[in-house]
Amino acid sequence: MSKLRSLVPSTHSLFVFEAAARNLSFKSAATELNVTQPSVSHSVKMFEKHCGTSLFIRDNRGVQLTAAGKDLYEEVAASFRRIELKLQSISGRSTQYITFAASTSLAAHWLAPQLYHFQEEFPDIRIKVVATDRDVEPDHEIDVTVWLRPRNFERSNSWYICDEEIFPVCSPGYLLAHPALQTVDDLNGHQLVHSSDAFRKRMSWSEWVALAGGNTGDIRPNIVFNDYQLTLQAALAGEGIALGWSLTAQYLLSNRLLVRPLQTKIQTERAFFLLSSDEAGKNRRCQHLVDWFLRQSHDLRA
Repeated sequence: MSKLRSLVPSTHSLFVFEAAARNLSFKSAATELNVTQPSVSHSVKMFEKHCGTSLFIRDNRGVQLTAAGKDLYEEVAASFRRIELKLQSISGRSTQYITFAASTSLAAHWLAPQLYHFQEEFPDIRIKVVATDRDVEPDHEIDVTVWLRPRNFERSNSWYICDEEIFPVCSPGYLLAHPALQTVDDLNGHQLVHSSDAFRKRMSWSEWVALAGGNTGDIRPNIVFNDYQLTLQAALAGEGIALGWSLTAQYLLSNRLLVRPLQTKIQTERAFFLLSSDEAGKNRRCQHLVDWFLRQSHDLRA
């Protein structure tokens, strides 16, 4: 058994001492603890008697801590704080985040530039963005994520974002420095930036050009990145033309960081969906995030 029980008159006396020492006022401590000032004064006096030393200096201006009182207060305050944090942690009252799992490209070029809008609207909701190179199932660790699925995909706690549309993108600087594109076959005279993700199947340049009715014979993958985020970075840096996806490229296009050098686009049979776990779907904070995401992507559906 802890010796603490024999060293203090009661656990209540520790709370009274901490409040009085922190406020340096018996009156303020009484108000905080919802007791009378004489009750605080009596509790402190009994505590001092039990400790065998004075903890406060009392004068006409109020109270001050003695050297012993200061030492004890520092230990009590630190201990209270550690206990408080641990109790918050195990009771689920600690700062909780809505966890959003997304591809690195969506996280970097859609979420990151816009989440401050969400924080302005909901300053009390904390967001944790988890970049992942594959689709993850919403569960007790992941609250919200985005999947690319057949357009007729349906399940509980899922929301349609937009159709999958794929088109060429490049930086405005690249477009100014190179010949304009009139047809799909004009792509053969440009540097094309390729992507080959390990876990997310993306349409290749050869597939896109073939679907757009162009000649694929001269397409050579000179630059290939294994992460689509790197492909977009290369396009932003003016290294060439990349394929852009409707959702991922939305913010970059609307802010003229990227442009479409050719208006041809391929619309697939797939669409982007926002998903949440069953428990998160019942969470008011999570619903705020879902509603905000759908508002931000409204133009893609319009």
